Amino acid sequence: MDMTKVARLVPLAAALATAVGVVAAPVSADTTGGVFVALGESGAAGPLIPKQIAPLGCLKSDHNYAHLAAARLGMTLHDATCSGAKIQDMYAPQRLRRGGSNAPQLDAVTSDARIVTLDLGTNDTIDTGGSTAWAPRFGALIDEIHRRAPQATVYVMGKPVRLPDAGCFPRVPISASRAKQIEGRIDAVNATVAAQAPAHHAIFVDIHTASIGHDACRPEGVRWSEGIIPTQPAAPLHANELGHQNEAALLLNAIHSHES
Repeated sequence: MDMTKVARLVPLAAALATAVGVVAAPVSADTTGGVFVALGESGAAGPLIPKQIAPLGCLKSDHNYAHLAAARLGMTLHDATCSGAKIQDMYAPQRLRRGGSNAPQLDAVTSDARIVTLDLGTNDTIDTGGSTAWAPRFGALIDEIHRRAPQATVYVMGKPVRLPDAGCFPRVPISASRAKQIEGRIDAVNATVAAQAPAHHAIFVDIHTASIGHDACRPEGVRWSEGIIPTQPAAPLHANELGHQNEAALLLNAIHSHES
């Protein structure tokens, strides 16, 4: 990673995180250096947030929370995240809409990894009609990460609030029932991964609690997620750059708490 870019990212992330009340803890010397691996779906990748990086079909940003956190820690990042990913795409190539494929994300998990972030569940829940029957496979995935990187700590990332249960029509043109359905699925993902993480010796990072009051119905500069028609660079109903900066701060706090 270009160190000039790193120097720009670190103060920006800290300043904006502080502005909305999430302050990253000081970095422990024990966490400095080493390999950081990021796995996950669009919530981790950062679709449409500048600057988008290869493979372009993954809609992945160099300002997603993994890039920000790795830069703050002085670690080498292997960002395997890809929009649209499911648990199956951790083990096999993911076909991309623009052509080509993303390599199996687990290929990025090597024995020298010290931190691995895992951010999945939304697409698997949609595929199963809202069911979280994928939970055992998620747990098995954490076990596989431990097998490949026995010295790594696995941080399972939760999901932020996208919309209040009643929505905010017409600001975000979604009915109250649809908003409740969307949040119901996010709540189901959060509950599932929060249960699976400790059961498989991983650490759950609660994003949801801190994101309350920063949903897509809030004004620019407050909201961490965009609505159906984004007014900042981000995919609809996905975290914007401010959201990723705060997710990075929450992740850094979890890392500091674990390592200190």
